[in-house]
Amino acid sequence: MKKLTLLFSVLFFTFNSFSQGTKQNKINWITLEKAEEYSKKYNQNILLFFYKPNCEYCDKMKKETISDPEVINLINTNFLPVRINGYTKEIITFNGEKYINEQPVDKGNSWRHDFYFEYARYKDGVITPTFVVINPKLEKITQFTGYQPKIQFLRGIKRFTK
Repeated sequence: MKKLTLLFSVLFFTFNSFSQGTKQNKINWITLEKAEEYSKKYNQNILLFFYKPNCEYCDKMKKETISDPEVINLINTNFLPVRINGYTKEIITFNGEKYINEQPVDKGNSWRHDFYFEYARYKDGVITPTFVVINPKLEKITQFTGYQPKIQFLRGIKRFTK
């Protein structure tokens, strides 16, 4: 019975995968920890997406740009995508460094996280949304700041694909 169940499961998932085609309908977000590990292991760039909850331009970017099948396919095929709330209170560890949000929890979520500030800094501050490309040596190589329509985003990001 176990063999029959296993065979059915394999056939179902195989059929389901082929029937869905190669287009994917969502970005396969992973944790920063996994992205760091896989980037080194598979020599692949990380794509960090910094957003702020209730940010009009972040929501517009999610709805209009990164929900587009062409953008989704490009990101999933060429990057290790990580989505990070730029105002989180969680401790973030990256490349051996620990980053925090210095605003006390009881004071709300109005202050940016130090990791966000370090990697998404634009001139003297930060802007959401921001995408940052990190290479397998865990070095920042570029960023895309603010809302970008699909054409503009694709034009910028394609330069960092294999």
